[in-house]
Amino acid sequence: MARYEYFKASLDQAEGEYQKLEKDKGNYNSLKQLVGTNHGISARFYEKVIGQPPTEQDMRSITKLEAHVLFKNEFWDKVRADEIESQAVAEVIADHAINANPRVTAKIVQRVLNRYFGKSLTVDGAIGFKSIEAINSVNETKLFERIAQERLAYYKRLSDFQYFGKSWTGRVVALGRKFGIEVKKKRM
Repeated sequence: MARYEYFKASLDQAEGEYQKLEKDKGNYNSLKQLVGTNHGISARFYEKVIGQPPTEQDMRSITKLEAHVLFKNEFWDKVRADEIESQAVAEVIADHAINANPRVTAKIVQRVLNRYFGKSLTVDGAIGFKSIEAINSVNETKLFERIAQERLAYYKRLSDFQYFGKSWTGRVVALGRKFGIEVKKKRM
């Protein structure tokens, strides 16, 4: 079974420390104040965690350990990654949950399983027992490749792709490389 402890290295490589980019919507709190992102924790997400709009100081104060607790509890656990047999598949799913959100990711995974692997899952945005069973019943490399391609297509449709597409694409490719799986980048 997959383990979050093995995923931490991927996250540490993908997520930087504090940054404050004007074009990154995740750097703004609900008051539309530019307060930044730290260790991959966005201001919008952190606001839900602390129950109020974070300040720049709040964002700067997030430690790597706190970020990992949030990643584990709010993303890894939400997609039930501990129940996935393949570490590679668990990571490609959990990593996208962090970038997009668990519901978006679950729908992508469910559509992939239905379209390419002949499953009949309800596309409801929640990875439950049937989704886990389906994930664990198919070829892990082929599933990883299909999820990676759907992630890239999802990113390409976002208005922010022009600013962050290279970074998002690199993140997917790096995960593939970690597991010896080639992620083919279609023309972006």
